[in-house]
Amino acid sequence: MEIPLFPLPNLVLFPQVAVPLHIFEDRYKLMINRCIEQTDVFGVVLLREGADQENEDTILRVGVTARVVQFDRLEDGRLDVLCAGEARFRILELTGRTPYWTADVEFFEDDSEDEEGLQKAYDKVSRLYRQATELTSRLKEMEIPDLDLPDSPVALSYMVSYVLDLGAARKQELLETTSTRSRLRSLVEELETAIAQLQGQVARKGLGHKAIRNGDLGRPR
Repeated sequence: MEIPLFPLPNLVLFPQVAVPLHIFEDRYKLMINRCIEQTDVFGVVLLREGADQENEDTILRVGVTARVVQFDRLEDGRLDVLCAGEARFRILELTGRTPYWTADVEFFEDDSEDEEGLQKAYDKVSRLYRQATELTSRLKEMEIPDLDLPDSPVALSYMVSYVLDLGAARKQELLETTSTRSRLRSLVEELETAIAQLQGQVARKGLGHKAIRNGDLGRPR
C-alpha cells in the first residue's frame, strides 16, 4: 500500500490516540486537503533527532497512519486539523518526494501473548498511572477529573506511551515494540521513576504528606 508521509520532528503518534496539527507548508496543505477530499490516511513518521531536513537517512521507518477527523480552514489555506492515529506501519520503500514524500508500507500488530500476564501488566500500569496523576494533581493543587482509561492492554500501552513525558527516541522504541507485555513493563519502569520524582516534589512543597505515608495513592479503583 502506498501512502503519503508527514515526517515530523519530536512527535511520535500512536494508534488510538488523537493529535492536533497545524498545517502551513504548501506541500502539506495539498496533502491534507487531498486526504480530506478522498477520506484517505497519511503516515506520521519521526525525523531522526537533530535532522535539519527530510531525506532517506533521516526519515525513520516505523510510523502510524492518521486520519483527519476534524478540520478548520484558516487564512492563506492553512489548516488546523485533529487527526486520529490508526495503524502502525513499516516503510518498505520510499517511492517519491515531490511535492511530499510517499512510501510503500506494510502494517503490523503486536504478537499474541498470554492473557493472564497481559492483565497483570495492565493492572499495574493502570495503578501506577493513577498514582502519578493523583500526585500531579496534589503538586499543582488542582482537581483532575476521574480517569477513564482504555479497557485493553494494547490501547492502554499506546495511550500511556503517548502522554508520558518521554523523549521522542524513547517513544519511538515503544512504538516499534511488538510485545504489548514488554511495552507495559517498560511503562512500569518509566512510571515508577516519574512517581519517585513527583513524590519528592510533593514532599518538598509540604503537600499531601499524610496520603503518601498512609499509602492512599495508587489503590485500584
